[in-house]
Amino acid sequence: MKIYTRKGDDGSTGLWYGGRVDKDSPRPEAYGSVDEAASALGLCRAAAERGSEIYEDVLRLQSELFVAGAELATAPESAERLEEGISKVTPEMAERLEQDIDRY
Repeated sequence: MKIYTRKGDDGSTGLWYGGRVDKDSPRPEAYGSVDEAASALGLCRAAAERGSEIYEDVLRLQSELFVAGAELATAPESAERLEEGISKVTPEMAERLEQDIDRY
């Protein structure tokens, strides 16, 4: 099994449901940053007591960051294919994040 495709050798990367963008464009930078944030939260969750409020909050935030990453990794012309809460950020998710920011 190969772990490479050679499709990005021209400096581009594929998006969900088709389309390509330059690897150094804002979109891959944004979903890469979201992925790094989810990873950092994973370290925080590993240090938290399983089942505690902070553990559950961090787990939810990680899940919601994966949703944000999916939306960012989708070509704008394919946005109608996204599902709210699964691959598309919802207003409720944004509101919960604001509440978390205020609480912590």
